[in-house]
This record gives sequence, structure tokens and C-alpha cells, in this order.
Amino acid sequence: MPNQYEREIEEILRNLETTEPKTGLGQKVGDRFRRKSPKSPAQSRIRPQRPRRSLPFTNWKLPEWLIATAVLAALISGGYAYASGNATVATGLIAIIGTLCLFLVVLLPFFISRSSRPSSGYGNVTPLRRSPLNSLSTRWNLFLLKRRYRRNNNRNRDGS
Repeated sequence: MPNQYEREIEEILRNLETTEPKTGLGQKVGDRFRRKSPKSPAQSRIRPQRPRRSLPFTNWKLPEWLIATAVLAALISGGYAYASGNATVATGLIAIIGTLCLFLVVLLPFFISRSSRPSSGYGNVTPLRRSPLNSLSTRWNLFLLKRRYRRNNNRNRDGS
């Protein structure tokens, strides 16, 4: 019975690993050569849609834009004040804009109510954020699970 649970857990972890979003830049060169040729002429005309490449900052949310604005305002006002040798009204206004942006970043979570956040249909489930190290961490977790089940199976065999 524990083997069945072990297999199910391993399958779930493998499925999590394979559902990672693939990017056009991250594809392996070998995958391009392993594509099957189309079976009919109609299929050869249909080309798979490639994901559009976009700049990383085009899909930023409001907090990221506010932080970037604050950093940029601090750099501009500080650089101008240093280059001119004195602070002016313009550098003060730019510094105030940067400070307001940082203040808004701190207060933003209080303005956004929980009801306006998108839900996945389940009450307490949060979506997974995939990182480049997820594949490595999944393999590590599988390794630890296998060790734990082998250890438990050896105890059960020796004790029974």
C-alpha cells in the first residue's frame, strides 16, 4: 500500500514539473529537430503559433511601476543636485514624487480588497509561481520522498 502512495506522489510531482510554462528562448535545440513531419499537405500549411516575445517590463503590475518610478526619481534628482552643486525646487519636486511612489507601494495592499483579487474557484488556493529552480527542487523532493519511503519500508519489513 505505501508503494501506491509513493507512486501517486511521484506522479503528481512529475506532473507539476512538466506543467511549467515553456518559453521560446528556453527551448532546447534538440526539441526542434525531433518534431514530427506533417502527415498531410493541409497540416503542412498550419504552423504552430509562436509565443510573442515582449519586453519584461511591459507586463509589470502597479507596485513594480511605482518602485521603478521611485528609483528613477531618486536617481534623477540626486544626480542633478550633485551635478549642479545645489538642490533646486525641481530636484525637490522629483524627490517628493519618488517618496510618494514609495509611500503608495507601502499602502497599496490596504487599498486592494480581497474581494477584487481574482480567485481560481477555490477559496484558499493560491496559484503557484514557477521559478527556474523548480525543476531542481522537484527532483530534490522526489529524492527525499524515495529515501523516506525506503526507510519506512525497511523498518516495516524488519519490525513485522
